[in-house]
Amino acid sequence: MLTPEDGAFITLAVEGLAAPLHAGLDQGYTNAHRHYDEHEMTGQGYTKGRTDLTRDHTRKHLDKAGDLGGWELVDGKSGRILLRNQMLTIRVLHAAPFDLVPAPGRNKARISYYSNPATDLFGVQASNLLAVWLSPEEEGGQISVRIVRPIGAWKPGRPAQFDLDFELPRDTESFAGWEFIPDDNGIMLPFEFDEDQREEGESSGA
Repeated sequence: MLTPEDGAFITLAVEGLAAPLHAGLDQGYTNAHRHYDEHEMTGQGYTKGRTDLTRDHTRKHLDKAGDLGGWELVDGKSGRILLRNQMLTIRVLHAAPFDLVPAPGRNKARISYYSNPATDLFGVQASNLLAVWLSPEEEGGQISVRIVRPIGAWKPGRPAQFDLDFELPRDTESFAGWEFIPDDNGIMLPFEFDEDQREEGESSGA
């Protein structure tokens, strides 16, 4: 079971990545959709291409950003976005059409990543995380990102296995006052704000 201290460790680690990751995804999404729209490449057949181009623009932005809050891009030939901060890793993925958290599929390397084997030896410091981004729900909306720590593999359409899930705020100030509230099943629920912040209309976006 992930403890409140473990959750706080992960929160602190991803805090500095929040602003540059959102900025990269926003810019990437805008550039990708402008390209496809200008060339009249519309319809479901181009959905994957738009997502792939968004990812490529985002990677370029992160590569040029400089300060990623202690994180660095890991070179890879597949075009994926993988970041590392000491023993922590984050893989940036787009939400699946029917599942918030994409299943790992049959690839053995992805299955191993999702299973988080290193945490048995090194603890939360060696966690493999997912940053799952969701496209805006409506025109003019904003991309949202969820940080998830998977703890096993699953098949598409089956319940995802994770012990941490929270929406990544867009700026570091939004992290203030968060606390972890584990439920009876040992799953770490999204963060809760204190009562003063609730009255101001802020929420965890769960």
